[in-house]
Amino acid sequence: MATTPGASPPPLPLPPPADNRNQQDSKNPRIPRITPAQPSQPAAMEHYERLGKIADGASGTVYKARDRRTGETVAIKRLRSGGGNGDGAAFRQTFLREARCLEACRGHPSLVSLRAAHLLPGDEAFLVMEYAGRSLAEVLRDEDGCRRPLPEAEARRVMRRLLEGAAAMHARGVLHRDLKPDNILLDARGGGAVKICDFGLSRSVAISGEAPPLTPGVATLWYRAPEVILGSRDYDAGVDTWALGCIMAELLAGAPLFPGRSEMDQLNRVFDTLGMQGMPSWPGFAALPRAGSGLCQRPRPPASRLREMFPAAALSAAGFDVLSGLLACRPDRRLAAAEALRCPWFADAAAAEPEAVAGDQLRATCAAAMAATVPGITEAIIA
Repeated sequence: MATTPGASPPPLPLPPPADNRNQQDSKNPRIPRITPAQPSQPAAMEHYERLGKIADGASGTVYKARDRRTGETVAIKRLRSGGGNGDGAAFRQTFLREARCLEACRGHPSLVSLRAAHLLPGDEAFLVMEYAGRSLAEVLRDEDGCRRPLPEAEARRVMRRLLEGAAAMHARGVLHRDLKPDNILLDARGGGAVKICDFGLSRSVAISGEAPPLTPGVATLWYRAPEVILGSRDYDAGVDTWALGCIMAELLAGAPLFPGRSEMDQLNRVFDTLGMQGMPSWPGFAALPRAGSGLCQRPRPPASRLREMFPAAALSAAGFDVLSGLLACRPDRRLAAAEALRCPWFADAAAAEPEAVAGDQLRATCAAAMAATVPGITEAIIA
């Protein structure tokens, strides 16, 4: 992919377009089913000019590109076979799962919008999405690499958008399973939008909750819910709202709340901060594979220390209710995204919502450091 200095970047490889229409998955009518199309028409990726690399991860590389037809800036994720993506049929299923979840969520302002999806012979695939700007992780870092906290009003604005996106995602039967600052984008056009992106670990589940066993090792460690660390395979949307609680704490503190070095260290940090909060009395606790480990038997603080870490001077009582509700150790006591949005912290501020701040301007609003994610798009979806 190297280019000669001063030369225009080469176009991305060229997959075939599709002429099929999206259909609904009969098992979950809210999740689109992407059906195969014959790769017999002219290639479509030639319409995009690569402008540069945005990110490189285990599942693939994301590029910034320009649509030659419209001039629109887009983000293109190139998925690679092997590793967590699998090969052959497994790779195809990985691609289809991410494309379906993106398509199910398309149209909500807080969820990154899918433009097209292309699968090539030879285990190579592309997802074309709207370009939504820099990640929250980038914006929160200073030029010297330091992290800075946000004022409560700005943290509330960001959290409102994230919870709105999560509520819509969950209502459509999609679990993200990897929410973190790197997977949250801030509007590059200065409109103040906040968007959830990277659905590589997402999963569609039946609205009734009747889903097959789920993968236990999901979510980046610092944002992984305690029930997942304890081995649960029938978790629900609470894994996403736990991650949002961790993100809210990070916005307010300027640093990750639970920066564990391993799963056991992560769980220790969570329980030492929050206590076990009646976790052993949760009906599903005894069935968790790690419920009998020494970590769950160790004496813990009698009550949560979360308020000590976020005193009233830094976070109002209404804001703390949201934070503590999202960070409830017991999944059945954890706030759902839609419930959190009905909390007074958001209702009381609705009339006085601060003016939207562009992504590149967010850093300027940070407080001093604390001492301690197209018409005719359905024709472009292929399998």
